[in-house]
Amino acid sequence: MSNVTQESRQASVQLWRSRLGRVLYSMANCLLLMKDYVLAVDAYREVIKYHPEQEPQLLSGIGRILLQIGDIKTAEKYFQEVEKVTQKLDGPQGKIMVLMNRAFLHLGQNNFAEAHKFFTEILRMDPTNAVANNNAAVCLLYLGKLKDSLRQLEAMVQQDPRHYLHESVLFNLTTMYELESSRSMQKKQSLLEAVASKEGDSFNTQCLKLA
Repeated sequence: MSNVTQESRQASVQLWRSRLGRVLYSMANCLLLMKDYVLAVDAYREVIKYHPEQEPQLLSGIGRILLQIGDIKTAEKYFQEVEKVTQKLDGPQGKIMVLMNRAFLHLGQNNFAEAHKFFTEILRMDPTNAVANNNAAVCLLYLGKLKDSLRQLEAMVQQDPRHYLHESVLFNLTTMYELESSRSMQKKQSLLEAVASKEGDSFNTQCLKLA
């Protein structure tokens, strides 16, 4: 006869539910990499059942997937759901998540001025937010403010190279160098040297577009 207490049984169930949630999350990530967006969204929604504490992050992620495939209307519904859920959260993280979603929604609608406004608001709350910084610079580029955009990205990279030298930032920066100057190759080479000193050989240098 089993001597497992009710408390131990509940702890065991909780453990296995958590593991199942992690497996589902891994499956969802794989589906996303395979560009099976419909199944990925279904899988992420399923994860919420096992990790309800991650609901706002998962709903935001689903909304951004939908933006990527052009389903702006459904993405907006998910973002509205996030706004309801985050009302219960304390601290700035919920507010930042809502602002980020609004910014991405405007970005998906090619409304770069509004998107830039929201990214800037995030940076006032969290000056080290790399996603907001990078995307604010992209908005400036689309608004025809190439020099301002370049200044923003360069300042970000110079401020904290270890934190900001990642592929999306460098890809955007090298693209701007190509638009701005015939000396783009020299500038890319300087970036490569900066990356080499901070990241080592494992870094994917394709984002620097050296070829």
